[in-house]
Amino acid sequence: MLSFFSILFTLILVGIILMFFYSSEDKRIDKEKLEREKKEEAFQGADPKKVYGKNWDKNVQRPRICPVCGTGLKKTEFLYAYMEDAFGLNGRRPVHIYGCKFCYLGQVSESESKSESISDTLDF
Repeated sequence: MLSFFSILFTLILVGIILMFFYSSEDKRIDKEKLEREKKEEAFQGADPKKVYGKNWDKNVQRPRICPVCGTGLKKTEFLYAYMEDAFGLNGRRPVHIYGCKFCYLGQVSESESKSESISDTLDF
């Protein structure tokens, strides 16, 4: 009978420890997600020539920007483009990028009211 209670106590203790680790990991992931979303909201855009040029450090992740106008894009926003059916000379299918919803569709962004440019503060 004593071994039954010791096994039960051990299982309860292991369950509490696992629950603690699980909840602390969720908090860390939620905190990282909140920080990433704040950075995405603060990012307005950058110069496409600097981001898509050959001088970019390959170890640094490129920001999501429109290659036409340089507006910063969130993960839910996308580019309007067309992929040709025929293959080009290099064996790839050419893609024509028309732009994002701000430059191609002409929608007004919320960040246009701010006068400062984020590309001045980015370290390229």
